[in-house]
Amino acid sequence: MARRAGWPIPVVTTRFAMSGGYFTTDRARKYGWGVPRLLLLTVCAFELVPRWFLNASSDEHDFRLTGGAFGGTRGVQLPPSQPLSLAPYLHSMRWVGHAYMGCIGAGVNVQVLGFLGNLAVLLAAAAFCVRDTFHDLSIVIYLAKTFSGDFLAGKLDTVEWRLVLFWTFGVLGPAAFLLAGRPTGDNVDGVVGLDLSQSITAFAPYKRILPLLFLIQTVCEFGDARLEHHPLVGKFFRHRYGFEAFTAGVLTLLPGGITAQELKVVQIDLVICLFYRVGNLAIILHKSGFYKNCAAKAEMVTRKLLFKIFGVCSGQNLINVTDIDTAIAVLKASAVKGDGLERHVASPAWRPLISLESIDGELYENMVRDFHELVKHLPPPGLVSVLAEARVAEMLKVSAGVEDGKKDSKKDGKTDGKTDDKTDSKTDGNTQSATDKSRADANVTLSELSVSVTADGKGNDGAIDAHAICRLSLAVFVEYVFARKWEPVFEVLVLASWEWRREIAAKGVADAEIKKKAVELVVNDLLRNCDKLWEIHGEDWQEPRYYSLIMQPFLISPAINVGDVAVSLKRNPHLKLEHAMRASHPFPIFERFVDEDVFIGSGLKKKLAVRKNTQVIMFTSDFCGSAIPWPVFGAGPRMCAGTGMALGVLRAVATGFQNTDRFEPERGHKYSGRHNDGVASFTELAYFVKTVVPIVLGLGHKKGKACDVESAARAALGPEWGVTARGEVQ
Repeated sequence: MARRAGWPIPVVTTRFAMSGGYFTTDRARKYGWGVPRLLLLTVCAFELVPRWFLNASSDEHDFRLTGGAFGGTRGVQLPPSQPLSLAPYLHSMRWVGHAYMGCIGAGVNVQVLGFLGNLAVLLAAAAFCVRDTFHDLSIVIYLAKTFSGDFLAGKLDTVEWRLVLFWTFGVLGPAAFLLAGRPTGDNVDGVVGLDLSQSITAFAPYKRILPLLFLIQTVCEFGDARLEHHPLVGKFFRHRYGFEAFTAGVLTLLPGGITAQELKVVQIDLVICLFYRVGNLAIILHKSGFYKNCAAKAEMVTRKLLFKIFGVCSGQNLINVTDIDTAIAVLKASAVKGDGLERHVASPAWRPLISLESIDGELYENMVRDFHELVKHLPPPGLVSVLAEARVAEMLKVSAGVEDGKKDSKKDGKTDGKTDDKTDSKTDGNTQSATDKSRADANVTLSELSVSVTADGKGNDGAIDAHAICRLSLAVFVEYVFARKWEPVFEVLVLASWEWRREIAAKGVADAEIKKKAVELVVNDLLRNCDKLWEIHGEDWQEPRYYSLIMQPFLISPAINVGDVAVSLKRNPHLKLEHAMRASHPFPIFERFVDEDVFIGSGLKKKLAVRKNTQVIMFTSDFCGSAIPWPVFGAGPRMCAGTGMALGVLRAVATGFQNTDRFEPERGHKYSGRHNDGVASFTELAYFVKTVVPIVLGLGHKKGKACDVESAARAALGPEWGVTARGEVQ
């Protein structure tokens, strides 16, 4: 075991660790079983060896004082084996430093913190070492045997460990040796009174244990480096059985028994090694997703408990379904959303829109009927795919042009001063002409060139970011529904989509004015100027139940969901579209109320899954690891009505951007999407608690009628909302 800086550390380079080869199943077994084995040996070293295998000569009795490092005694006489047992060791708090050194050894070795971070934690370890020498010289002997063995075995392969080698033999060791010869008393004057014979005497008790431990270190490290794959002894060295066997021999088989000073060195060796293994195991478990899985299970249990409370407080039978078969059966069995979180959190957040996804009863039936009537007046759904593919191609062309322009700018900068004004003028004219031609070929407006304006407004660098994806979805459906190309005035829809995301995700209050401007744009511009649509409802388009038929399913919802899916595609490049959606579904929750018993299975295997009159809540995150390819657009009577159109945009994004490094949908992406779950500022967290907790506790439950939903949406626009003339609002 390569123990550098006093820590038992297996050899691994930074490149190898980062590649994932370090975190293998074999290594997990090595530390998974190695920790309890070494813990048992460590306990024996503290509790059994002092009583049964200790050299109990008279001079050893004098050492068993809670005294200082350099031959001085401080404290009181204790029973012969007491200072060497576990309780006094824990009481001394020396174990904190030893445990720290073991744990950080694992992190330093796999470069968790980088070079500067490693130096910082190693400096803290050095301070622990200095403090430990005020007890005895055990830590000095431990470091000396460790680094001499590692050096001989060729294990000191990083700058950090070579610095610690210098610290051990160039600083701490010599300082401890010299200070051990410093006389005590009032006449001490610097180094003048140093007694080298006293220094030699202070280190004399370790003359036997140091070469023995050095030999063990060298053999174990050599075996680990050279014989780890040997068919006979490979596992013996690779899984550290050799270290434990040889150390056990030192503890129990030394002629005359192990002395107290020798035992303390071995005890420290074992403790540091134990915590090194613990640190390695912790890193491996983290890399394997163990902690994440445990947190997910804990979150699931907590969530189920909270929904039990929610059900009791709201006076209904409420369950959280986590089985995918049961979830699909529930979705197919019911068309009613019920009285869950969607009604009390999502519906208010959608105002001044009415979301078809969140309502029930007569209003839902009427709006669905009107929605299907509206669809009859729209072009064939296949046009969405054509428009999306064209738009993606335009974005890629523009993005490449921006990147080429940056390169040309840098090239021009290198030749600055080497051309005359006439040449520069000619070049600028040619460049401008080429740019104009490129724009004309792409058939895009100036606003379409701004594909990379990020949320913080840092400007255009050619990246296809979250705003660009949002604009892509909106531009496609604006052209599909209204036959209008994207215009700068439509940018308010992009801004509004982020406001709706914020409030729907319960991370803050949306800007009501931006929402209102988006509604005004749709009603007073897009709809009024589209004769075939305006004639369907006329002035009634100003009512929430009608303008929502356009804004929620065609504009705002796709703008949100396409962005979420785009991020999942980027984070899971190895997955196809639907698999990426399952891995990180844009809908965090499905809700249904079942008024009849729901069964799963058939024949003799048919069983009751959900009893009637139950409110069911299903989190899509519970199904992301399911082997069953569950329907990503829902199932049953409430499945997504615009699946065909949605797929047109999503497939264009999935196929069009898959081979470009300019695709950065996570950049500027806020609030929505599973990657943002649990990511919140203090203000956002406070808003979430203020909004959701009262609902879970049953406060503010209002089972309003359809007219209440409409009036609340209308009220969100303010009392002055109304249209008196074409495009004029008062």
